[in-house]
Amino acid sequence: MGDFSNNSKRVTVFGGTGFLGRYIVQRLARQGWMINVVTRNPNEALFLKTAGHIGQVNLVKGDFLNFENLKSTVMSSDALINCVGILNESANQKFKFLHSDAPAKLAHYATELGIKQFINISSIGADESSNSEYAKTKGLGEIRIRQAFPEAIILRSSVIFGAEDKFFNLFSSMATLSPVIPVVGGKTLFQPVYVDDIALAVEKILTDPKLLYKNGLTYELGGPEVFSFRDLMQKMLATIKRRRYILEIPFWIANIMCPFVYVANKLSFNTIPLLITKDQIKQLKKNNIVSEKALGFGDLGIFPRVIDAILPTYLSRHRPKGQFCDL
Repeated sequence: MGDFSNNSKRVTVFGGTGFLGRYIVQRLARQGWMINVVTRNPNEALFLKTAGHIGQVNLVKGDFLNFENLKSTVMSSDALINCVGILNESANQKFKFLHSDAPAKLAHYATELGIKQFINISSIGADESSNSEYAKTKGLGEIRIRQAFPEAIILRSSVIFGAEDKFFNLFSSMATLSPVIPVVGGKTLFQPVYVDDIALAVEKILTDPKLLYKNGLTYELGGPEVFSFRDLMQKMLATIKRRRYILEIPFWIANIMCPFVYVANKLSFNTIPLLITKDQIKQLKKNNIVSEKALGFGDLGIFPRVIDAILPTYLSRHRPKGQFCDL
């Protein structure tokens, strides 16, 4: 771990308990930063304290609904990171509030309090004119953040994978139970990016002297390889050593199925996963890859890891004989 003292630089992280957030916290702790993690349930985030020395990672009770109470926490920070995001809406979590309204307000407070750096995690495909609410609110959020904090750094990612992901883990679990893997948008292209590579990008932006003054930029972060959705399912099946039929479902049929999937999810109290929504179908009609002229990992001096080097490290438990399948 890096040197840590009361004089260390301070960062406040929103969404630090999530899939990506915990990797960011771990990397910045190793660099010696003092870290405030804003969370609604501190008792459920105690695992983050092991990322650093005693007193280095502080859990602050709060959320986007009580900014005023968090002013003293944010005020002492050198940097602020927002990696809050949702893939599906629920009664208490809406795209517009979490992707646009709250980040814009957070950026306003960061400017008002004199925060030096602001990093916002967004998504490739973010577009204020999109017909997808997810992509539209991500795009609006980026615009409003830049209006409030022009120097903000925005990191757009393709689909993120890693040990705790809800992408490969979901389909791998399905493959252990079902002879069929349903896929909507089988030809849609993705550029999967390893979660720790994004965390490394955040670390470099905050600590690399060559990058400290390159503000107001947007980076699109994708892995070194491009795959179709169908290709990703085949790669997943090869990793877990199972043969399953990949059933490509046309978009129009998927749209008809959505209400039934939603009802099944609710009646099962979320035991049956919400595999597809109408908004996700809109997103799947467009490729999710890095734009040709966009800044990316190369501009940060990072060589992202290939998917074949990572998938076996956490999907092996889904093999017929578990991780010892080859023994």
